[in-house]
Amino acid sequence: MGLFWHFVNLATDAEKQRRRDLLDLYSSVAQASVAVPLLTIQLYFFSSWVIKKWRKAADEEDPPSSPYMKHERAREQSRTWKLRGAFRRLVWWAGERVDVFGYDLGKRGETLVAAGWMVWLLFLSVSQTGDDYLHLTKRFGIVGASQLPLHYLLALKSPLSPLQYLTGLSHSDLNIFHQLLGRLVTVLFYAHSVLYLNFFIQSNLLAKRIRNRDVLLGLTAITCFTLIGTTALGFLRRWNYRVFYTTHVVLATALLPVLYYHVHHIRIYVYEVAAIYLVQSLLRYVTTATYPASLIPVPGTNLLQIRVPLDSRSLRTRWSQAHYHPGQHVYAALPAPYPRLLRNLRTNPFTIANLPHRDRELRLVARVLDGNTRRLAALGASNKTTVPVVLEGPYGPADHLSTLLTCDRILLVAGGVGATFTIPLYRALCAAAEARGDRAARRRVRVVWAVRSAAETAWALPPDAGARERKAFEEDVEVYVTRGRVGDGMVEPSGARATPPPPTHTADDIELGPQEHEGLLTSRPDQPHAAEPLSTIRYSRPDLHSIVSETFAGGSGETVAAVVCRPVGLSSALRREVGR
Repeated sequence: MGLFWHFVNLATDAEKQRRRDLLDLYSSVAQASVAVPLLTIQLYFFSSWVIKKWRKAADEEDPPSSPYMKHERAREQSRTWKLRGAFRRLVWWAGERVDVFGYDLGKRGETLVAAGWMVWLLFLSVSQTGDDYLHLTKRFGIVGASQLPLHYLLALKSPLSPLQYLTGLSHSDLNIFHQLLGRLVTVLFYAHSVLYLNFFIQSNLLAKRIRNRDVLLGLTAITCFTLIGTTALGFLRRWNYRVFYTTHVVLATALLPVLYYHVHHIRIYVYEVAAIYLVQSLLRYVTTATYPASLIPVPGTNLLQIRVPLDSRSLRTRWSQAHYHPGQHVYAALPAPYPRLLRNLRTNPFTIANLPHRDRELRLVARVLDGNTRRLAALGASNKTTVPVVLEGPYGPADHLSTLLTCDRILLVAGGVGATFTIPLYRALCAAAEARGDRAARRRVRVVWAVRSAAETAWALPPDAGARERKAFEEDVEVYVTRGRVGDGMVEPSGARATPPPPTHTADDIELGPQEHEGLLTSRPDQPHAAEPLSTIRYSRPDLHSIVSETFAGGSGETVAAVVCRPVGLSSALRREVGR
């Protein structure tokens, strides 16, 4: 059969055992080989620590008196800066997106890592198979199965995930590799299935074998992987996130018994996946609780505030609730009589939109579309003062603030509800500067916020914010209304820029999607209104070219952080300007 592999009939038990030993060996190597990139990352961390210590010690040394030694030190520092600059350029290059015929494959670095891992897995699938067609067929399947524990581990949300500790990456970063590895595993399983079907057809065994349990379960498994991969495509996720999430969770769970009864050789990997699944369920249980919350519409928008007071007893019953940080997110849902597993399918992620322990409440901001957010909005429009809301989390890295505090200049850019990520960071930076008594720190932070209407800014500060904080906020945060006109009792500031940005940033890059203009909400008379919209408004699109140029005008010795959140067009446009 074929040019290199043939249907080989293994006559003796010794030959069959040798094939089984090779299958088990290469599947074990495939699983254990993940230790190589993990050890490489640890070596990089250790090297960075050693270099940092060495650089600090060198900086503390007295300057040499000899002109020759001064020259040598300057040359050494120049070489170091060149190497660091080359490394930074490499990292930036790896962060560019890869687009093939309009399909986004991800970042270059991620794509290269996935391609390299795929080459390695293909090598392990082919090596020492000889001309044995069935050996090759079985190898594809067992090598693919060996990657399932890593695949599920990459999806572990909890900050207690060992991969987050070992790599220093957040769940969001690891989830990218979870998606890429899922595609690789699916390819291997497809090769396994197609080769087996070809064998059945050419051996006239299809009619007989198609009724056998192992074949039926194998076809069920490949169908599940196909559905998971299809619904995970970007355009389908954007069309209906609920379909994607439900399909993903239900089929990923159903695959375990299917694979367990498919063949017994891969059961060790099913056990490992089940253990990971059990740990994830336990961690989710620990970080999930029901709290009383106020649902307050933001008038004139389709935004809904979910406000949970921090002084309620229930919020202190879980250890995780003491660890809210800017940039993290929680999952929110309404309680329901059906089991916890089904309720988990109806949750939505929301970024923590405030400084909980400063404001004495946890505040989330949801854009009301369909499904869970629509049900929350309906409750908010009812006569209920408070409603129970199920919260799970927090998730995401907690070190955004500490990282930004090491930078000389900071640019925070957001579109629409993406400001739920950047505004708390800005407020935390201001609070840290105030605690240090550094009044000049605010001048080193620039905040740009593009919205469709001025009313969307009303949630940014708590209703009881003091006049000092509100004045500072209005001075520092540049709000750009990308569609609309001067109105609502607000006056466009005299210094506002009304000219459109350069042609590289089209309207679609900056402005928000049309669905964000639908379903305007009104508050109930008995509900506390959100704060008034910010008064400093620019009725134009942000000129990212000028904004980035001004941010980087401080000098080449400064460390600059540029943070952007939503939408994709805005993020891409800002990256182009920062790259320049």
